[in-house]
Amino acid sequence: MMMERRRRRSERKDEALRLLLEAVRDRSDITSIAVVDERGLLVAGEGPERELLVLGAVAAPAAAGEFDAACERLTAGTDVVSCPVDLAEQTMYLAALGKRVSRMPEAALGVARILRAS
Repeated sequence: MMMERRRRRSERKDEALRLLLEAVRDRSDITSIAVVDERGLLVAGEGPERELLVLGAVAAPAAAGEFDAACERLTAGTDVVSCPVDLAEQTMYLAALGKRVSRMPEAALGVARILRAS
């Protein structure tokens, strides 16, 4: 029998994303985490507003390995972790600022599951 690890859950997408991001932030060595769309717009996030705006700007380039000088300036003093979340109609990004994200691939799958739910 599979054991359920999530302690808090919601049927509402916005709240479910918030709870997931909050849990990842709590168990990781990061200051902010966000789900960002292809245009760099924030879908959901946890952390200081300025950092969430930075994640919007750098999520796609970081996931593609195309970090330029502007991205370097925006993230000076911290690391960026970003991975694509492929949905049928578009690609989103799960991105974080900090030193280490615990179970990032698992978190990205959770984001995809939540966003695909009807």
